[in-house]
Amino acid sequence: MLHKMMAFMAEFHMIGPEDRIIAGVSGGADSVCLFYLLLALKEQIPFDFSVVHVDHGIRKDAGEDAAYVRRLCREHHVAFTLIEEDVPAYAAAHRLGEEEAGRYLRYRAFAQVNARDYEGRAKIAVAHNKNDRAETVLFQLFRGSGLHGICGMKPVQGNVIRPLLCVTREEIEAYLAERGISYRTDSTNAEDGHARNRIRHHILSYAEQEVCQGSTEHISRTADMLTQAAAYLDAQTEEAYRACVTEEAYPSCKTDENGMGGGCITISADVFARLHPYLQGSLLHRCFGKLTPAAKDMTSAHVKSVCALFDKQVGRVLALPYGMTAERTYQGVCLGYKTCFGKKETCEDTPVFLEGESGEVCFGGRTFRFRVFSCEKNRDILQTIPKNICKKWFDYDRIKKPIAVRFRKTGDELAINAAGGTKSLKKYMIDEKIPSEERQRIPLVAEENHVLWVTGYRISETYKVTADTKRIIEIYMSGGKEDG
Repeated sequence: MLHKMMAFMAEFHMIGPEDRIIAGVSGGADSVCLFYLLLALKEQIPFDFSVVHVDHGIRKDAGEDAAYVRRLCREHHVAFTLIEEDVPAYAAAHRLGEEEAGRYLRYRAFAQVNARDYEGRAKIAVAHNKNDRAETVLFQLFRGSGLHGICGMKPVQGNVIRPLLCVTREEIEAYLAERGISYRTDSTNAEDGHARNRIRHHILSYAEQEVCQGSTEHISRTADMLTQAAAYLDAQTEEAYRACVTEEAYPSCKTDENGMGGGCITISADVFARLHPYLQGSLLHRCFGKLTPAAKDMTSAHVKSVCALFDKQVGRVLALPYGMTAERTYQGVCLGYKTCFGKKETCEDTPVFLEGESGEVCFGGRTFRFRVFSCEKNRDILQTIPKNICKKWFDYDRIKKPIAVRFRKTGDELAINAAGGTKSLKKYMIDEKIPSEERQRIPLVAEENHVLWVTGYRISETYKVTADTKRIIEIYMSGGKEDG
C-alpha cells in the first residue's frame, strides 16, 4: 500500500525536493498513516516536515490525543506544534455548526504555522481518504450542490495535498494493524450528530453491503471523471467569458473591507443568447466570483433570475446578495453594486411563496431553500433540531395557509410563548433594539399576518416542532450578512 500511495503522490506532483510540508495529525488512524507515509517518503526525497495538532476543545480526552501525537513526533524527531481552540464557543459566536467551525479553525491553524515557520511557502498535508471523498460526494449531492461540489475532494487543491485519497479507510487500518502501529479513536466519530457521520454509518455502509460491493471505490472513480469534466467545462466557460464579458472599473465603485464593490461587469446579450444553457449558468457564476468573494452564496435561483433579466426591458434592476445588483442595459446585463449605476439600490417588495414540498425562492437578496419531510418513523430526529441561525424547522401541519417570504407589514404579530401569547412585530423589534432603518429590510417567513420566522432573530412559538409533530418543513436561508 505504501508503494500505491507514493505512486499517487508522484502522479500529482505533491512533494518535491526541498519542499516544506505541514501535516495535520489528529492521532486517528488516517493521520497516523499519513505521518508514517511522510516519514517513509522523506528517506527518498529531502523535504522539511513538521506536524500541527489542533485541540478543538470539545472532548474531555482530547489532551490524551495531543500527548500521543507529541510522543510520536518526539520519537521520530519531527517538529510538533499544538494549537488549542474553543470550537463550541467560536461556532456559537459566528453562528456556525461545530463541524464547519472546526474545519475553519483547523485550516486557520495550519495557515498561522505556515506563516510563522515557512513564510507561507509550505504545503498542507491532510489525511482524507477515499471514504471521506465518497461521503463528501454524497453529502454535496444530497444538498443540491453543483458540478464542482459533487466532484468532492481533490488530490491537490491550492497548497493543500491529500496523499491518502487513493486508499480506503479499511486499507489504512489494515496497514497499521500489520505493522502494530497504534492510534487514537475519536469517540465522536461513532455518533450521528453530524450529517457526514450519518452518511458514513447508515448510507455508505448500506450501499456497500446491500447495493453494490465496492461502492466507495466506484463513487471515487466517478468523482475523478467528474473532476475531468469540470476542468473541461471551466475552460469552455473561460472562453465564453472572454467572448461576451466586458470588465469596467468606476471611481465610484469603492471596494469595501470584504473586497466587494470594485467594479462592474457587462455581459453581451447577443453572445450570451448563443451559449448553451449550462455555459450561461457557469458564466454567471464566473462573473459573480469576479465581483465578490461571497460567490458561494449565489445559487441557481439567482442565476435563473439574472438569465430572465435578459428578456426584460432596459432599466430593470434586480437585487442580489451582499448589495450586488444586475441591471438590464442596451448591451445586455450589467452586474455590479448600486454605486456603479448611480441610483438607489432596489429590492423586490412583492412576496414570494414556498409552493410544493421542496424548492427554493429568492427574496431580499437571499435564497430560501425548503423541504417537507415526515418524522413519524424516526422520532430520534427530533433530538437534532437545528440550532443554526440560518436553518429552522417548523411543524408543517400547523400551517394552514400559504407560506410567504416578505418584508413586514401592518398587523404582523409573533407568538412569543408556548401559551399562545403574542406580540406585535413592531413591538418585538423595538424590544430587541433593532435599528429602525433595518426593520423594513429583514425578510420574514409568514402565514398571513402570523410570522413564523424573523430571520436572523427568532421563530414563533406556535409553529415550533414538538413531540407531537408528524411532518416538518425545514427552511434554510443563505445570502446576506447574517448568513453563517
